[in-house]
Amino acid sequence: MTETTVYEITQRVYNGTFDTLWRPKFFTPLEEGKAASKEFIVKYLDREAVETHCLAGILTYVMDYPYFDTDDEITKALMRLEIVKPLHHSLTMQGVKSRIVYGSVTLLDNTQPPPYADPEEAAEYEDMEWSDEEPVEWNLFNDRTLIQSLIRNEALIVMERADVFVLRGDAALRKAKQGHCGSCRYLVRDREDDPDGGLCTAYYQRTADDAPIGACCTDFYPRPKKEKPPADRYVLIEPHIIFFPPYMAKAMFDADGMETEWLKELRKEIAKRGAETD
Repeated sequence: MTETTVYEITQRVYNGTFDTLWRPKFFTPLEEGKAASKEFIVKYLDREAVETHCLAGILTYVMDYPYFDTDDEITKALMRLEIVKPLHHSLTMQGVKSRIVYGSVTLLDNTQPPPYADPEEAAEYEDMEWSDEEPVEWNLFNDRTLIQSLIRNEALIVMERADVFVLRGDAALRKAKQGHCGSCRYLVRDREDDPDGGLCTAYYQRTADDAPIGACCTDFYPRPKKEKPPADRYVLIEPHIIFFPPYMAKAMFDADGMETEWLKELRKEIAKRGAETD
């Protein structure tokens, strides 16, 4: 590596552009005196509010780390886990019961020792006192259940532009039998040499019309036949109005609640990571 290259990289680190060039693609701070125009306005905990165009952008803002760089479901579930773990831990310190679940399966329960706890730490749980309130629940099943959990538990505020129904769902989304990249509002045909695909502007990566990931993508919304001008108002998203298309609810566990090999592998990864950070 030349001296000039080292200098250039150092400058990128100092001016905040090193490994952060993805940020403005996915979310931008709200500017005083300037109206928001993107699909969502979001605010997480005590951070500044931003606007973003997609659900992947919401979670990228929450994590402040690229949420869009993997299609592997175990990795995605672990990324969702990293979002809620500090919140789960904070509730534990306050004596509030908290559960992290994946659909109907409980992954972590703060009234029980974690799978990576040593005997001394496990013994401490017997002396802990808990509030009488119902446990707070964080659902990692998919992006929508995570966003719903964050809203319900007052960690996240989301507003959706009035003409957009990606989260709320409208007749077009409710009629869709499954997701499909080729008919999604986020697909842009940007290259003549790629007639059967284009750029997914939700994740900023190339995709084919019939890419398997599109079948259950949580950002999917059918492309309207005629584009309407963006609305100038926003609707506050309440947990109960978030729509869950049936095809997005592909269970990774059996209908009777018995764990599949996939969930067993997720549990192993959670235990492994917990042991590494203790």
